[in-house]
Amino acid sequence: MRAFVTLGVAALGVALATAAAPPSVKAQQAVTVAPEATVPLPEGTPAARGRILVPLHSTVMAGGGRTRLNFSGVLSVHNPSDRDPLVIDAVEYRDHAGRLVERSLPRPVALKPFASLQVVIPQEDVRGGFGASFVVDWSSPAPIEEPVVEAVMVAVHGTQGFSFVSPGRRVARP
Repeated sequence: MRAFVTLGVAALGVALATAAAPPSVKAQQAVTVAPEATVPLPEGTPAARGRILVPLHSTVMAGGGRTRLNFSGVLSVHNPSDRDPLVIDAVEYRDHAGRLVERSLPRPVALKPFASLQVVIPQEDVRGGFGASFVVDWSSPAPIEEPVVEAVMVAVHGTQGFSFVSPGRRVARP
């Protein structure tokens, strides 16, 4: 049996920015990474680094705009290297206006080759609105392929289920 570490963001001591959050909605993200999927952070200057933007459609209007469907979102970040670690420097959750809703990691995490981590936004968490997104900053001590980053959205309403995938895209990292 494998043990996974699932950490609520508040439990990690992350400073939260919830400017657009309704007062009744608390930070609900959970970061999941298996302990055996990580390695100690590499020292020195990274040989590769980048930023990936991943749309997360947490709210979708249906029925000609008459019906609002809320989706849970799962961000998955995969290390594509078979030899070198991938450091996830930061994961930010942003709302439809681009405002920071929450930071998902209190400190960088180094993933082993082919390992992954997930960040989960529950279906009832609508703080991101209709055009939410994740911004993932990454680095590596060696030149590696860009990480595979995508979000899966799932909603269950009554007896109907909906799901779709949103791929990440490289954007400039300051």
